[in-house]
Amino acid sequence: MNITGKTVQLGVIGNPISHSISPQLHNTMIEKTSLDYVYSAFRVREGEVGKALDGMRALNIRGFNVTIPHKITAHDLCDEVDPFAKKMGACNTLVNTDGVIKGYNTDGPGFVRALKYKGVEVVGKSVAILGAGGAAAGVAMALADSGAAVIAIVNRTREKAEALAKKINRYHPNVATACDGYTGVDILVNTTSVGMNSDKSPVDSMDGLNENAVVCDIVYCPRETALLKMAKEAGFKTVGGIGMLINQAVIAFELFTNTKVDEKVVDYLYRMTELDKSIVLTGFMGTGKTSIGKRLCALTGAQFIDTDSLIEEKEGMSIPEIFEKHGEGYFRDVESEVIKSLAGYKGAVISTGGGAVLRRENIDTLRDSGAVIFCLKADIERVFRNIGDNTQSRPLLNGKTMDEARALLESRREAYANCDAEIDVTDCEKEQSADKILELYMGRD
Repeated sequence: MNITGKTVQLGVIGNPISHSISPQLHNTMIEKTSLDYVYSAFRVREGEVGKALDGMRALNIRGFNVTIPHKITAHDLCDEVDPFAKKMGACNTLVNTDGVIKGYNTDGPGFVRALKYKGVEVVGKSVAILGAGGAAAGVAMALADSGAAVIAIVNRTREKAEALAKKINRYHPNVATACDGYTGVDILVNTTSVGMNSDKSPVDSMDGLNENAVVCDIVYCPRETALLKMAKEAGFKTVGGIGMLINQAVIAFELFTNTKVDEKVVDYLYRMTELDKSIVLTGFMGTGKTSIGKRLCALTGAQFIDTDSLIEEKEGMSIPEIFEKHGEGYFRDVESEVIKSLAGYKGAVISTGGGAVLRRENIDTLRDSGAVIFCLKADIERVFRNIGDNTQSRPLLNGKTMDEARALLESRREAYANCDAEIDVTDCEKEQSADKILELYMGRD
């Protein structure tokens, strides 16, 4: 990306903001469309949105995306508001044209476009929406605007469901209703946070769905939530939450740039973020599995899972304490149990301990469940530079000389060779290594 004095600035504002993958999505679109733009993330505290918009005008920033908690405030401060955003009372996209800021809301339309991308038709369909918050409102209004015949709002607090149904019916009379349950449903949509980074589902069964129903979840971490897994096992088509994230960004980008995003670019974004198979990182201690893994998650929005952390949580003690109290054999048994529990996980970046490969069954378990396994390789000098004085947290390295550590590394070479690909991180920073892994992952057969 070549930034010049003519480069147009875009960005996202919110608080917190460091977790956002909007910069990755938009800068990828910028690269693929060869436009002279750049997209950054800006932390804006509550009460300072007005200042951010003043700065947007003063610095001639072309566009902002808006995330939690500023969408309503942004709506109220815009000079103009798009009709759909006006219905919602919230804006997630701001476009600056010669100092005039117009607000849009691309969340709901992004969900509908994600359905269409997966071949799901909305017109005339019966829809059940789980939840009645801001996300539910955007999805419900967009579905009604797109021709859904019936929209059932199911929420723990019925008053909120009734309020949302009333809001939808103001623009689409008699389409929405508050319900305690649902039957005869063509499309089921979870807009709650149930299932986010967990194995919980908002429903216990697929009862109430029509034979060819589609089950959707706006949660995208993990990529295949418990709800989607249940639906797939029952034979229903599923649509994951990453599609809504991608398509709301695509619509916003088109508003920012007045450029239609080619379907090939959208396909690329899906391949980059959907992670139909989990990425597993293994390798010797100190090769950067955690930092590179977290960088991969920043690029893709995937869930990060550290098997060592899961082991410590399960045992209620640190790994050095486990080694001291029970020995390495016990630790390896627990490690294998934890790895087995991750079988079938989709859309995650999983970091294993450096010795997990010593048991071939661990690698086989992950590979058989569809994961792609990358071994991080570094010379022992780089390993010691990375670890520094923190060898006490590595029971098998603590107190060892560099030559002893090198011998331990060499003894594991054959086991590491069982991985799908090897990435030499000796002279690479985490950003370069993560980019290389993602490139190899996307280019696999």
